Amino acid sequence: MGTVFSLSATIFQQPIAEISHVVGRKPAFLAVLGVFAIGSIAAATAKDMTTLLVGRSMQGFASGGSVLAAIVLTDLVDLRDRATWLSVQNSVQAVGLVTGPLIGASLLKATSWRWLFWINLPAIAASAAGLGVLLGFDRPAEGIWVTLRKVDWVGILIFMPSAVALLVTFTMAGIFFAWKSWQAIMSLLLGIGGLATLAVHQRYLAKNPMFRSSLFAKWTTTCSFFGQAVFGVCINMIFYYLVVFWSGVRGFDEILTGVALLPETLSIPVAAIVCGLTMRKTGRICWAMLVGWPLTSLSIGLLWFLDTKTPLAALIVINTGVGLGAGIIASALNVAILATTTREDNGHAMAMGWLFKSAGMCLGIAIGTAVFSVQMESRLRQMDEPEMTAESLLRVLKNVKNDLAGQEAIVRTLRILWTICCGLSGLAGLLCGSCKYPTLNDRMQAQGDGAVKDVESGSSSNCSSATQAKHPQHHITAVDHGLPQTGLKS
Repeated sequence: MGTVFSLSATIFQQPIAEISHVVGRKPAFLAVLGVFAIGSIAAATAKDMTTLLVGRSMQGFASGGSVLAAIVLTDLVDLRDRATWLSVQNSVQAVGLVTGPLIGASLLKATSWRWLFWINLPAIAASAAGLGVLLGFDRPAEGIWVTLRKVDWVGILIFMPSAVALLVTFTMAGIFFAWKSWQAIMSLLLGIGGLATLAVHQRYLAKNPMFRSSLFAKWTTTCSFFGQAVFGVCINMIFYYLVVFWSGVRGFDEILTGVALLPETLSIPVAAIVCGLTMRKTGRICWAMLVGWPLTSLSIGLLWFLDTKTPLAALIVINTGVGLGAGIIASALNVAILATTTREDNGHAMAMGWLFKSAGMCLGIAIGTAVFSVQMESRLRQMDEPEMTAESLLRVLKNVKNDLAGQEAIVRTLRILWTICCGLSGLAGLLCGSCKYPTLNDRMQAQGDGAVKDVESGSSSNCSSATQAKHPQHHITAVDHGLPQTGLKS
C-alpha cells in the first residue's frame, strides 16, 4: 500500500505541474482534489485488495498534485516573502505529520480502518470550496485547447514508464523478486534507458521541454536539487523507522508511538517558520545551509546511541535536534531553488525540487527495506516471516518487544540506517554549504528589472534600457510561451 502511494505521487508530480502551467492552476488543483476524493471513497468502500490498491494509487496521484500549492505561492508572492510563506506551508504539512499518527491510531482503536479514508472528505471539500472562491482562474489567452497542444506530451509519455521501471526496481526488489533476478535487472535497464532517451528528447527535440535545461544551468541550483533528494531519503527513513524503534524496542503502542514522534513533528514547523522569517529579514540563505545541515547530520549521528536503555530526556533532545535541522533545511532549500532560477523558471524549478524530494522519499523506504532484508532475514525466519519488510516487522513487534535478542537485532539494523542518513546528510551539507547564494534583495531586483546575476562568479550587472530594447528576449513573459499568466488574484 505504501509503495503504490509513493510511486504514484512521484511519477505524476511533474506531469501535473507541467499541465498546470498550460491549463491554469485552478482547474488543475480542483481536478487533483476531485481525484483524491474519488480515491478515498474507493479505498473506504473497498471489498477486495485490488480496489484498495486502486484507491491508494489514485490518492497517490492526487498527492503528487500537492506541488501545486507551492507553485501557487510562487505565482502570488514576491521572492523575499516566499521564504515566509513557504515556511508557513511547511509548517502546515508538519501539522499533518503531528496529527496524522495520533488521529490514525485513535481511529483504529475506536472504529474501522475505513475511517482512515472517510476522514479525508471534509478536508477535501473545504479545500475545494476555498480554492473555488479565492483562487483566480488564470485562463490562457490562446484558449486551453490551443495551449494543451504545447504540453510536452512526448516527454511525459517517456518519463512516466521510465520512472516506474526505475523506482519499481528499488522499492520492490528483495520483496517481490530477488535483486539478481531478471525482473530486477530488466526493470533497472529499462528505467535507465528510458531516462537517457528522455534527456536526449528534452535537450534536442522538445519545443517546450518539461525538464528545462536552464534549471540545471547553475551549480548552486543543482546542489539544491540534490539536497532535496537527500532530504526526502532521510526524512522518510527516519520517520518510518523511528516507528519501528518506538514500537519494537521501547514497546510503545500506536498512540504512544505518535506521541513519541512529537519532538520531530513539533520542532520542524517551528524551525521552518523561524528560518523563513530570518531569511526574509536578512535576505540571506547561506547561514541556513551552514546551520541546518550540520545540525541535522549531528542529530542523526546521535540516533546511533538509541537503544533499550537510552534515557527519555536524551531521546527527546536528540529527536528535537533532528526536527530543528530538518525544518531549517526544508525552508532553505525551497528558497535557494527559487533564488537561483529566473522568474519564468520558478514554477518549473519548484516542481523539479518536489520531484527530487518525492523520489528521495521512495528511495528512503526502499533503502531501509533492503537493509532490513539483509540484516534480519535469519531472525524473521524464526518468526515464520518469509520476507523482511518494515510492514512485516510491524506485524511481529508484539513478539519482538518481549525478546531481548529481537530488540538488539532491531537496534543494530537501525544503526546502519542512521549511518547511511548521516553520511548522505553530511555530503549534501558539504555541497550546499560550499555554494554561493545570492541575497534575496539582489534576486528580487534581478527578476524585477531584467538584471543578470551570475551566482557562480558572484558578479552582477543591470541591463540598461537600450540593452533591453536591443534584446527583448530578456523580458519573456508567460504569455510569450503560450502559458497562463501568473497574476492570480484572491
